[in-house]
Amino acid sequence: MKIDSEEMIRLQKEFVEFFQEHSGPEYLVGLFVLYNLSPEDRRVVAQGLPDIVTKQLIPIEWKDKWAPMQPFLLE
Repeated sequence: MKIDSEEMIRLQKEFVEFFQEHSGPEYLVGLFVLYNLSPEDRRVVAQGLPDIVTKQLIPIEWKDKWAPMQPFLLE
């Protein structure tokens, strides 16, 4: 299924709101939402995330916390 980037960003915002209300640690939710998308879809979704998430949380603060989950992530 192909959806345009505007729709992907809209859905991403809805997912964020839902997951914030109904999920465990943000670093685990974000991990599976992002890394179980295709690389193309991951790039589109990441465009809708605040810079603090893509430049600070993902590559620095959350990276070590994600290590145990690596076997469950898509390449």
